[in-house]
Amino acid sequence: MRYGLFTVGVVKLYEVVKNGEMGAPDHGPGVKMKKGFCLLFSVFLIGTVRAAELCEDRQETGTFKTLAGELRRDRDIELFLRDLMKTSHIRALSVAVVQEDRVVFDRMMGVVDLKSRKPADSRTVLRAASLSKPVFSYLVMRLSDEGLLSLDQSLTEFIDPPFTDYPEYASLKNDARHHALTAAILLTHSAGFPNWRRPRWTGPLPIQFNPGENFSYSGEGYYLLQFLLEKKTGRDLAVLAKEKIFEPLGMARSSFLWETRFDGDFAVDLDAGLGSLIWRSRTNANSAASLLTNASDYAKFMLAALSGRGLKPETAAAWRKPRLRVTGKALHNREKPDTSLNDDIQLSWTPGWGWFRSQAGEALFHVGMEEGCENYVVLFPEKKTGIVIQSVSDLSARVSPAIVEKLIGDVYSPFSWMRY
Repeated sequence: MRYGLFTVGVVKLYEVVKNGEMGAPDHGPGVKMKKGFCLLFSVFLIGTVRAAELCEDRQETGTFKTLAGELRRDRDIELFLRDLMKTSHIRALSVAVVQEDRVVFDRMMGVVDLKSRKPADSRTVLRAASLSKPVFSYLVMRLSDEGLLSLDQSLTEFIDPPFTDYPEYASLKNDARHHALTAAILLTHSAGFPNWRRPRWTGPLPIQFNPGENFSYSGEGYYLLQFLLEKKTGRDLAVLAKEKIFEPLGMARSSFLWETRFDGDFAVDLDAGLGSLIWRSRTNANSAASLLTNASDYAKFMLAALSGRGLKPETAAAWRKPRLRVTGKALHNREKPDTSLNDDIQLSWTPGWGWFRSQAGEALFHVGMEEGCENYVVLFPEKKTGIVIQSVSDLSARVSPAIVEKLIGDVYSPFSWMRY
């Protein structure tokens, strides 16, 4: 607005000169002088107006915008996050916002652990929990581009011997429905598997409905696909992810498996009874849950997800395209509600992401919650905007809704369905 008023003033001055109101004679040498001055002044005017327009369009340093275009200042957001950490008893918090193909906000706050009180910094890594799943699905899409598999091929004969010949999956052998399993079905949580079998890793793995017909959130489906890819390639998940994702995208502080370089930089509440989980992260990679990273690194993945970097255009489109409508009462409850819950947002699942429609356009999202951590990511491709949150906190904190609303104006994510 201030530049608009300035431009009006310059134009008015030009009119004064042009109309002879500056006292120049209207005949003789004065006419030539006035015409020459007007020509030079016109050039000056054009340049001045253009410079003013550019200044008006340039966004203030240390700011970014919400989905609705409202300005957010870094210093205000930092104060908000620090206050939220105090009131919600968050030990560590990592938050990043991407917009227009770049990271516009990136903060790591808190401490690595309560005993040493070592400040969390750019080297700190946190548990991503189920935010691992979109990253793994990106790996699957890259391998699909390389011709290793297709999303819709039957996995029955994908490896030799078949996966049902292995003790981990022998319980599926007598259920003919396992022949219908595909990568797309496993990635969209429609295999009919429970989230995790009991006993974990060794118990029978049941198929609870015809594959592809319903949604039942399942880490088992992702782990089966990991098992198949590792057998097919002869390489473990951590190695594949490093080669195909982390190194190409510059995610230097990310791994599906614990690495000694993370010693002293792992933000986790060790007093929350997580001993067995932490031990397992040192020995077993899990496509559904074991990713160690931080928001700064995950933001690089988000930029790739928004742009399709590393994927063929048709593969990137297939990765983001909804394949299965989700109609259950909640993320971990596939019972049908009495109402048309989430029909308005057309809640669905793609091969790797939750999907919904909003006033800000289509959105991709994923939640990642375990004992001692809360994580959330959401992308709005049409707005070229996304946010990721990782925290070390009690599950009761539930800070993601407040953060996404404050930072990017996201009031659309289906948090009630996720049991927030």
